[in-house]
Amino acid sequence: MNRFLKVFFFLSVIAIPVLLFRPSGNTPKNSPSDFLADFTADNDEQPLEDNKEMPYGRGQIAIIFDDMGGSLDELRDLYSLNIPLTISVIPDLKFSRNIAHIGARCGFSVFIHLPLEPEDQKKQESAGFKFITTSMSRREAESLLRQYLNSIRIAIGVNNHMGSKATQDRRLSEIVIKAVKAKGLIFVDSQTSLESVTYSVARSEGLVCDYSRGFLDSGQDYHSMHEKMKQFIAESQKKGKIIIIAHPRKNTIKFLKENLPEFEREVDFITAREYFGI
Repeated sequence: MNRFLKVFFFLSVIAIPVLLFRPSGNTPKNSPSDFLADFTADNDEQPLEDNKEMPYGRGQIAIIFDDMGGSLDELRDLYSLNIPLTISVIPDLKFSRNIAHIGARCGFSVFIHLPLEPEDQKKQESAGFKFITTSMSRREAESLLRQYLNSIRIAIGVNNHMGSKATQDRRLSEIVIKAVKAKGLIFVDSQTSLESVTYSVARSEGLVCDYSRGFLDSGQDYHSMHEKMKQFIAESQKKGKIIIIAHPRKNTIKFLKENLPEFEREVDFITAREYFGI
């Protein structure tokens, strides 16, 4: 064997095992699950758990416009906003059915705005329609519920009109929620009382439900509404999505028209149907 071949043979015996050898701890993983495990371990953004808040990001807000049913002009005003929204219609008013059907054709989600007893009796007396009250027997309450829940058949859900007294009453809340569930409707607690039990009753009944995070126009001046919307946007970005309530008042519509371009840079507006995924 000449010298060149001897050198080549020697290098082959020594070098090739060194090049091919890998410590067992570094053996390559070749399954997709192993790859994803490595990716997750090296990635700062771990998967979110269902019971945790979303990271700060773009949120979604479902606005429910309450107190609809008395004016077609209000519906036109809401349509001019050109955003997805939900209208909640008080049953048996002059234009209730028309507004519900036209609103649905406009792409709005439609709720029944169910009149429930407030703590301020003067508000109830001046309303011009009948409220479901804590003093009613089960039979009386169920009869009025049937009338109201059957009056707008296109509705997908219910939220309470007033109801600061009624929603604190567990007996009446159970009657209301069972009637809503029997109709296959969603329930949103308007949270007109911090002592409301209606949302917890709805959850215990297995109803698709949620509650409002607040009223946009409880203070009707621009500064108040702007501060509230900033708070709602921040909350939606943390939670992922929230429900809020507004009213079809001229100053509320004007405020939204003027400020929607600013808000839409940070949040998406959605209907109740989109919110609940139905």
